[in-house]
Amino acid sequence: MAGPQVLCSQTDSSAVVSRLQVGVTGGYMLHEVDFTPSVNVQTLPGRSYGLALRYFDKQLVGFQAEVNYVEAGWEETYGGESTRYERRTRYAELQLLTQFSIGRGLVQPLIQLGPYVSVPLSEEELLPADFNTGTNTEPDNSYRGRPLPGRINYGLRAGVGLNVELGPVTLQVDGRYLQGFSNLIKPGESQASTSIRQGYGGQAALFFAL
Repeated sequence: MAGPQVLCSQTDSSAVVSRLQVGVTGGYMLHEVDFTPSVNVQTLPGRSYGLALRYFDKQLVGFQAEVNYVEAGWEETYGGESTRYERRTRYAELQLLTQFSIGRGLVQPLIQLGPYVSVPLSEEELLPADFNTGTNTEPDNSYRGRPLPGRINYGLRAGVGLNVELGPVTLQVDGRYLQGFSNLIKPGESQASTSIRQGYGGQAALFFAL
């Protein structure tokens, strides 16, 4: 009896574990835009919500796809610290992440990296109080007071965090950094020759095994 029991135990411990999970996500990030020529930009907080699908092979390497509703944008001051301008954009965002999860215990550290693509859905801007009074002067090619072109933008997102395995349910928490590769405003259409998204924050997801 001892022989079969030992063999069964060894087989179980070395079994290949593959998992397909679906989940819901929620996040909070501080967004900004890197402009050239330089602009005095402040971070703008934004939330995100979405759905995710994750596949893991051998509990080590995983692939995670997310579709999120994202609030982003930037805030800036110019002509003195009292002159404040804000632009908020809402996106439908798709991202594909490769994830490396370490260990097989209750808590598993993780690293993930992958591209994202964002499609603008809507935008709004907060203009300074003196914008239309004649005391505020803008160059003819300023983006302030004008709608932004609905340009699809893309870039890379990286994260470091952990998975907490609770049977068929997995809680994932990670800190994230976003680096855009494309301009929000097409070069030549405003005084900004480059306008690249950036951001940092965190996200939590709850996954359920299928």
